[in-house]
Amino acid sequence: MLLLVFLLVSACSVKNEDLLITPSQLASTDLSSATLEKSDTNSIPISTPNPASEHDSDISFEMGSANFREIDSMPVIEIPEGKVWIGCDETNNAGFSCLSDELPLHQVHLDTYFIDKYEVTNAQYALCVLAGACAEPTYQHSSTRQNYYSDPEYADYPRVAVSWFEANNYCEWVGGRLPTEAEWVRAARGDDKRVYPWGNEVPDCGKANTLDEKTGKLCLGDTAQVGSYPEGASPFGVMDMAGNVWEWTADWYHKAYYSISPDNNPQGPEQGGKKVVHGGGFDYGWKLTRIAYTTDHDPSEHKIGFGFRCAMDDGN
Repeated sequence: MLLLVFLLVSACSVKNEDLLITPSQLASTDLSSATLEKSDTNSIPISTPNPASEHDSDISFEMGSANFREIDSMPVIEIPEGKVWIGCDETNNAGFSCLSDELPLHQVHLDTYFIDKYEVTNAQYALCVLAGACAEPTYQHSSTRQNYYSDPEYADYPRVAVSWFEANNYCEWVGGRLPTEAEWVRAARGDDKRVYPWGNEVPDCGKANTLDEKTGKLCLGDTAQVGSYPEGASPFGVMDMAGNVWEWTADWYHKAYYSISPDNNPQGPEQGGKKVVHGGGFDYGWKLTRIAYTTDHDPSEHKIGFGFRCAMDDGN
C-alpha cells in the first residue's frame, strides 16, 4: 500500500519527484539509435488491435485550468474541431527539400479530440505496471543512463524503448488510444503550415532536444524531462513534439497515402506492416524534426529513442 501511495504522488507532477520502484534486472541489449530508414513498400499486413478500451477514463474539467486524466494525472489538451495541413509545403520548408511521402500537401478536417500535453513518463508507465495492465519493461536503460526506468531522478522523463503494442496498450489502459497521424500533426502544427511546432525557424537547444546542426553536437545526448522546452510548445501548448523522443501514432504507413487520404478524420491505411512515427529524437537533426517528416517502423521494435503520448475522443 505504501508503494502505491508513492507511485501516485510521483505521477501527479511533471517535476522530479521520487518514484519508488523495485529495480529489476536490466537488459544487456544495446539499443543505441540506428538510422531511420523508410520502406519502399509495406511488409506483410498484420491487423491493428481494436483501439476500444473497457476502461472508462475520467477527465476532470475546470474552466480556465488544465484538464487532467485522473488515472495517471496526465494533463490533456483539447484540440478543437478544425482543419489541418498534412504534408510538406514546398514553398516554406526551412530550406529543406520535401520528401516524396510528404506530398502532396493537403487539408483534412478533424473532429474535436484530446491529446496528452507531455510524452508518457517513466512514473506514469510504472502505474500501469503496478496495476497489472502493462508488463514490466524489458529494456530499462536509456542511451546513457543504466537505471533510467527505476531511478527516481528520471521519474518525469519520457518512457523509451517501448514498442507500438506496449504504447497502444498503455493508452487503452488510460481509456484512450494512440493519436492518428493527422491528430498528431494538428496538435503540433495548429491551423497553419508551419515547419516546426514553434514556427518556421530551425531548432536550437532552447526550443528542442535535438542534434544542433550549427555546432554538430547533441543538445543533451539523451532524453530531457518532459516539458523542459516551453519555447518549443505548439500553438495549442502541446510540449516536446519536436525532438526528445520519436512518437508512435496509430496509423499504418504507406508512402502514397497522402494522395488517397479521405478529407475527414483520416485513420491511415486499413492494414500494413509498419507504423507511422513522428517528431524526431534527441540524436537527430533539423530535417527529421520537421512536423512533415514521417518514418515507418515495425510495431514490435523497441528503439531507445521511441516514446509516445495518448489521445482521447471528445466525450461531449
